[in-house]
Amino acid sequence: MDILIEQEVALHQFETRQNRDEVARLIHPSFREVGRSGTSFDFNSILEMMTEEQASSGYIHSQDFELIQLEASVYLLLYKSAWVDEAGNAGHFSKRSSIWSFTGENWQLKYHQGTPCEEFEFFP
Repeated sequence: MDILIEQEVALHQFETRQNRDEVARLIHPSFREVGRSGTSFDFNSILEMMTEEQASSGYIHSQDFELIQLEASVYLLLYKSAWVDEAGNAGHFSKRSSIWSFTGENWQLKYHQGTPCEEFEFFP
């Protein structure tokens, strides 16, 4: 199920996040998120947040992906992430979980949660 990892990582990219059609393709209309900060988002609020984002010289690094099948067309994706600044310093370490569902046409993200965690060994 590499497609789910690819789509998850695509949502980390500024270019993807600024493309409303691509975001709508990747994120289910009933989407819910509990962000790293504890803030809750739905589909409309996440679209608004992404639209207001500014380009950055840093990026989101992700690693240690694990997929767990919950049903025939539903997967839980677990991984770790960190924000990497322009100097290559990692911070904002998080454990992430996403639920992806196949709609009959494509895979869409239905739920995402980020939880702060201790610093982990970073593999750029």
